Amino acid sequence: MKFAKIYTFAAVAALAVAAVSCDEVTDPVFKAPDAADFKLNVPPLQDQYFQLSENGTFEIVANGQPDYGFSAIAQYRAEVSLTEDFADFRTLTPTGTGTLSRMTLKDADLAIALCQMHGVTSDEDYVDQGIEKVYFRGVAFINGIEESYVTTTNVVSLNKVQGYFALPQPNYIFCIGNYLGDWIGPDAANADKLRPYRVSELPSEIGSNVFHATIDFQTNAPIFRFYTGLNGWDIPADFTPGTGKAAFFSLGATGGPNNDTPVPFPDFVAGSTLSWQMMETKDSFSFPNYSGVVTMTIDLNNAEAPMAHFQAE
Repeated sequence: MKFAKIYTFAAVAALAVAAVSCDEVTDPVFKAPDAADFKLNVPPLQDQYFQLSENGTFEIVANGQPDYGFSAIAQYRAEVSLTEDFADFRTLTPTGTGTLSRMTLKDADLAIALCQMHGVTSDEDYVDQGIEKVYFRGVAFINGIEESYVTTTNVVSLNKVQGYFALPQPNYIFCIGNYLGDWIGPDAANADKLRPYRVSELPSEIGSNVFHATIDFQTNAPIFRFYTGLNGWDIPADFTPGTGKAAFFSLGATGGPNNDTPVPFPDFVAGSTLSWQMMETKDSFSFPNYSGVVTMTIDLNNAEAPMAHFQAE
């Protein structure tokens, strides 16, 4: 009986605590952050010579999350300028999720930003600027809340930065098919052979996730699908879907059995156009009643419904 009394008392106490907790629970309330509390730490190696490299990284560190009134998942960015007043600047996105105040940034992104701010548009007008002083400030925000945007009140610098020629390049995917009769496999060793069959963003639309190509299938009835990289025919064990084109490995036509089977479009003939949804599959597009040039636009902006648009010349 003594044990029973103790158990009953504990249960009542737990219920009381639960009741109090429920009464005290309130929804988080957003408040606009005070910029005065958001600063960048001075880089410890700011006076050391810093040669940017294609695969290098560096850190810009904020002093913590701005006070939004609750523990939020904030995004962080670094803005870079050649002048302390930031009259002209570029935004650098950290590697990873972008939710850490300790921002790891790519040398290559900084090199591109420096070239852009110097007005470089091609390798012909690139001039080596030598060692430069480069200024940084930080930005934090919560996705979807405009009032959450806050910029650090201070500016820090790296004082001896050596850049190199770098401009953003169009992204591309690969059309893999029977344009030469025999298929060229999507392997790294075939990169040069597949160069003419890249489907690329336009130089004026870098980052658009829309890819274009015109491919001559000669006398072959076209059969093809798309690969986002040269990693072999099959999805590797370590492949991790991401966003945009990286959400996919191989892309083909919907409507097939998803077992490496061509999906035929017999009505696609000279002068035809076709818009068709794609999916992660090894099933290919097949145009059995046409041979020759196919102009294609591949739109991968919607990972749930990537689209292909074709025109027979």
